[in-house]
Amino acid sequence: QCSQCPSHLQGRCVLCGGGRTPLLPQYRQLAERLGVRLIHHDGGKEEAMSRLPALLASSDAVICPIDCVGHMAYYQLKQHCKQASKPCVLVKSSGVASFAAALTRLADGRAEIQFD
Repeated sequence: QCSQCPSHLQGRCVLCGGGRTPLLPQYRQLAERLGVRLIHHDGGKEEAMSRLPALLASSDAVICPIDCVGHMAYYQLKQHCKQASKPCVLVKSSGVASFAAALTRLADGRAEIQFD
């Protein structure tokens, strides 16, 4: 129930690094229900890695489905979030349910980076 979601995510910009491009409309729909602006980088599959730094700089938080992201993008996302103290949720699956759970973690303030 989105009316019960914490409002501190509203108006924020979240970068989805990786994930399944065909699911992007569903990711966006979930984000929009919370008042979140979602930006996306496909994790280096087709999009140039040179675009990633600007997207990272313009985002307030990051969601990274680790099953659908290139190694270079994964490490760049993780490193940027660590250096910028930016909330980051790494999820094992790129499914819609996992994305929704990641948004919930951000909304609840339970975002962390799992360091190697």
